[in-house]
Amino acid sequence: MHVIQVEFYLSNYTRSVDVTMALGKLSYGGYEANLASALRLVYSRVFTTSDGARLDDPEVARLAVVFTESPSVNLTATLAEATATRKAGIGIVTVGIGTAVDSYELSAVASYPYERTMFLVDRLAGLSAVSDPIKRIICRGIYSYLSE
Repeated sequence: MHVIQVEFYLSNYTRSVDVTMALGKLSYGGYEANLASALRLVYSRVFTTSDGARLDDPEVARLAVVFTESPSVNLTATLAEATATRKAGIGIVTVGIGTAVDSYELSAVASYPYERTMFLVDRLAGLSAVSDPIKRIICRGIYSYLSE
């Protein structure tokens, strides 16, 4: 099983263009979907003040966007970690790519109401169709977006 790791912290960058460039350098590993470990990493290491999270600022969205093309290796653990992530005040948007995804799992991981925070696309090229709603969630903050 692949080791889950943080590729970069937002505190490494001060400009959105630099974050965009860092995202463009990420490569797909082709490993099993270990969503439970990834979500645990999100609330235990990524959204921490030492790594740039502004936890005291209500204007800053705390949001994880999860992309996957397959069901997780452990549904029970994934659902437990999704609950812990949301309890930590971090919203979750899920994006399923392809036909092998488990839409139940993606809906259960996504923040409520999942109809507005879960997206499905047939293939990677279809991500452009969901980029605008995801951008709105990121820019407005998940809870502001959901109250519209």
